Amino acid sequence: MVTFVESEPAPEEFGRDAWPLHVTWVPPFDAAEDDVVGALSGVLAGRPPIDTRAVADTWFGRRREVRVAELARVDEIDALHRAMLAALDDVGVDVRAMRHVGDRFRPHVSEQRGRGVEIGAPVRLEDVSLVAMRPDGDARRRRVVRTWPLGGPATP
Repeated sequence: MVTFVESEPAPEEFGRDAWPLHVTWVPPFDAAEDDVVGALSGVLAGRPPIDTRAVADTWFGRRREVRVAELARVDEIDALHRAMLAALDDVGVDVRAMRHVGDRFRPHVSEQRGRGVEIGAPVRLEDVSLVAMRPDGDARRRRVVRTWPLGGPATP
């Protein structure tokens, strides 16, 4: 579950190493796609876009090898993150076993191929996308399954 934050629309498919700039709401998980779509459609319907800002340049990852722009964790971000976790828990996703969720969630945009978000820049979160991590069994690819515009209906 991600929000793409580039000005250009995200491609429908991209390589594992070619992610557009994005915020990860929930780490990867295994669940029936229809169950996830049904659960999240109710959570995301009618929610407005969220405005925040890049507030810190830091490093994530086990060896601190991933440069990120950390975002201000405004109340709306926290509420949406927790609502998505609750909806996924309701359809059997083991969210308690996930790292970096709930109180440990730190919204951020990871640098991708030397591109990132400038510290101080406004960031508008306008939609949420479900991304398949192994479409058609191919771990080298990623595919956008569904996008829910915040404030509007889902697009397949």
